[in-house]
Formats: sequence, C-alpha cells, structure tokens
Amino acid sequence: MRTDGLFLAGIGAYVPPSVPTRTAVEEGRYDRESWAADGWLGAAVAGDLAAPDLAVRAARQALEGADVRPEEFRLVLHAGTLHQGPDGWPASQYVQRHTVGGSAPAMEVRQACNGMLAAVGLAAGYLAGSAGAALLTGADNFGTPLVDRWRYSAGAGTNRGSVLGDAGTALVLSRRAGFAEVLAVGSVSMPAGEELYRDEHPLFPPACTVGRPMALGSRFARFAAADRDAFTRIKRTLQEERTALARRTLAEAGVLPEQITRAVHLFSGGEPYVRSVLEPIGIDADRGVLDYGRRVGHLGVNDHVAALAHLIETRALGPGDHVLLVNNGGAFSASCVVLRLRHLPARPQG
Repeated sequence: MRTDGLFLAGIGAYVPPSVPTRTAVEEGRYDRESWAADGWLGAAVAGDLAAPDLAVRAARQALEGADVRPEEFRLVLHAGTLHQGPDGWPASQYVQRHTVGGSAPAMEVRQACNGMLAAVGLAAGYLAGSAGAALLTGADNFGTPLVDRWRYSAGAGTNRGSVLGDAGTALVLSRRAGFAEVLAVGSVSMPAGEELYRDEHPLFPPACTVGRPMALGSRFARFAAADRDAFTRIKRTLQEERTALARRTLAEAGVLPEQITRAVHLFSGGEPYVRSVLEPIGIDADRGVLDYGRRVGHLGVNDHVAALAHLIETRALGPGDHVLLVNNGGAFSASCVVLRLRHLPARPQG
C-alpha cells in the first residue's frame, strides 16, 4: 500500500547494556557449541525494568525529537511479544498516560516479533485522510522465570540460533512532516504457520498459567519429528510470502532493490539467515544490520526500530537514502515498510 504524505517525525530506542555471550558461557547459561556456531556477541539485559517502562523511555526520546503537539495524536499502539504486566492490565494506556496523554484510542498489537511493523501498517490506515499523528511503541523484557534468553531456540532445526535481548522502541508517525517519508507499507498473514508455534500441549489452560516455560526450539523439533513435510512446507511458505511481499511493497513505493541503502531484518539468525531473507529480494546481505544485532540479541518486537535508530545515530544513513524494513512474526505473518530519508534527525539518546 503506497502511503503518500506519511512521515516518521520521531524515533526512540532504549537498549540497555549487553551481557557478553562469553560471560554467559563461562557461567554455564549459554552452550559453548551454540556460541561458537551462531556468532552472537551479547544480549541486552534490562534487569527488573518492566517492558512498558522501556517503551515509555523510548517514547519520550521519540517525542522529544518530533515536532508534534500532544493534541495532534489520534492513535497510540503498543506492541510486545510476551507478558507486559499484570493480567487484565492495559499496557497501551499506561504508555499513553506517561507520554502523550489525551483520550485518543490506545491499543495493543500482538503479532509476535512482527508487532511494531504491523503497527506501522495499522497506523497508516488509521491516519489516512487525517492531519493527525500516531505514537507507536514496542517493548520486551525476557528476563522472566519462564524464559531462558540464552537457550530459547535450542534444537529448533531451523539454522536460526539466537539469543534474546531486552529493549523498548518508539516511532511517531505524522501526516504533516518528518525526517523520513513512509513510501509504502505491506502485511500478509500465513495462518497455517500458527501450528508450528502451537505445540502439542492444549491451548487451555495457557502455558504460563501452569508454569510451563517458553521453549520454541523444542516445539519446532517436536513438530518437525511428527510431520517433516508440514515443517518444510511452512518454512517454504514463509520464505515465498515474505519475499513476494517485499517485492510488492518496493514496487508500490517506486523503489528498486538496488536503490535500497540498508535493509533491516530480524536479529533471529546469523549470516545464512540474513542471506535467505535479503538475497531473494535482490539485496546483498552486506546491506543488512547483523553487525549491530549480534551485539544486542533478538529484541522481540524491537529489532527494526532499534536498528534504524542505530543507523541514524551512527550516521550510516543520509538524506535521500532508502531503507527497507522486512519482518516476519514467527511463520504466520510478515510486514514490510519502505522509507526515504529527508534529513537526519538529532541523534537518539539511550
């Protein structure tokens, strides 16, 4: 979907300091074999700072750099992968209360790692024909008892070993002005892929309510052992749909793959994974952001915005540069955003 007259007016990323993977290996928390094979250097760890507070920190950065008045906000969207706080408690309204305030609709987006890019598409549609703005935030803190950030993907059989990092990120979208133009957005759903993530356990009661840890790698291994053909088919569908979506979104933006200065992908795999995502689109893997991702880990919903903030902060992008954000939420959804930098904003802090 082409999105004429939509801009990024502000960006924020709060990424806490990383714990070196070497330290995790020495302390017995991370397997030495995985460390050697997968190449991760560290994982950002937020301690006991709650995910919504990570989002609030990032949002305040984004708002500080955005020329948007509080009364212009028409929408607040908050994305997260795992639990954000107490059951029955609205993280989106918490973020709204501690940032822009007001009475605009505030909602949560749950699309696994794809939450933030899916939120961009939703906000683009919501703001169509409006002169308003939207605040989008994302946050995850994986330091909970039922998540092992160092081994969550062990045994997955997907050639995508990774570690989990904590972060909060934020974007301010505006119909009026901004440092980057949102040229096009796109999303697609692959409902058959939910089965890969469902596991063999009953849907009720939910796993977290009975103390069952999140172990995606073992889920995938069980699924593949039970039905190798289905496992292969789901992976192939993800690859094909994500590639087709990226090509379609680029075409809608009027941008060729060779015009992309940098391409931002998930931090959920090493070099083979990055090549498998970018090369079918027609983009060299060296235009990716694995060098940054390896230092912070897979940040849940935050990889893309954190990487974009990093590219801006380090001045790896300049006016006129095009950026492709390409993402998938597990094997069941994918989203793309194409941007063109108009000018460089002030360096994000944090």
